[in-house]
Amino acid sequence: MSESGHDSTTTAGGRDCPNCGRERPESFCAGCGQSDRHYARSLGSVALEFLREMFELDSRLLRTLKLLFFRPGGLTREFSHNRRVSFVSPVRLYLFASFAFFLLLSLVGSLGDGIAMGLTDENEESLATQAPTEERLAAFRAALSPEQRRKADDILGRSEDDLGRRVVLLAASVRDFEQPSWIARVGLSGMIDFFHDPSVMPRRFIANMPIAMFCVLPVFALVLAAFHFRKKRFYVEHLVFAIHVQTFTFLIFAVALLLPESGPANWLRVGCLLIPYPYFVIALRRYYENGWILTVAKSVGVYMLYSLVLLPASVISVFVTG
Repeated sequence: MSESGHDSTTTAGGRDCPNCGRERPESFCAGCGQSDRHYARSLGSVALEFLREMFELDSRLLRTLKLLFFRPGGLTREFSHNRRVSFVSPVRLYLFASFAFFLLLSLVGSLGDGIAMGLTDENEESLATQAPTEERLAAFRAALSPEQRRKADDILGRSEDDLGRRVVLLAASVRDFEQPSWIARVGLSGMIDFFHDPSVMPRRFIANMPIAMFCVLPVFALVLAAFHFRKKRFYVEHLVFAIHVQTFTFLIFAVALLLPESGPANWLRVGCLLIPYPYFVIALRRYYENGWILTVAKSVGVYMLYSLVLLPASVISVFVTG
């Protein structure tokens, strides 16, 4: 035994694999696949190696991004042909891109501090004439959690012309909350959160967007498979294509966030926000090898069905995680 407590054959570059005990003539063990790296060393070197492994900060990342950005659909073709070792895996690239985008969005994105809302005269009269009885108001408050009850009391304590106060009173007057369903509870909670602080919903929407997009990725792939069933590709191939398209979208939107909203650079920023659809069409054309007219028609159908799933999923995630 050495002073550090490790056998000499288990250190980096040793002849025997410390995991399975087999001889290891190369950097990787032929039996279990463990590398010759050793983590019982200085923190700095371990941290650098961790970052390199986590984000693949080597030539593979550059090759992957080059193909992803400048040959739409080309990266997915490489994976379909089982040429994978030269590129970052789709899942790891997706996680990196989504993390980078939503981190930038939380730092530099602005959605405003509030939302302007207006009422028609008819709405004003409806809200003014509706007033809950004491019993209904008590049932309404009893259906809330302590935190939501506190927020509702804050809203009800505002001036009589406050829109939030009027909407809460209207909700309490038109519905029986003695035994609310879970759907009613979720909707009620979201309504109170919104009128208590209108900026909370956009923030929650942005925070939950990665979850919603990740959850509907299988649906995106299923839609692609349905539109290209004659190509007889495996479902996983459609899934990898969907991952690559969303990864590009995250990365190009991240670039847009870094560009100023005024001056000549604003045109480039607008271009970054508009390019995902043309990119998607070109990627479809290259990967699925249909004609341009059929490709454009399918792209519209895929986008429409995908949006019909993504938007409700995003809204549901906002209320459920609230």
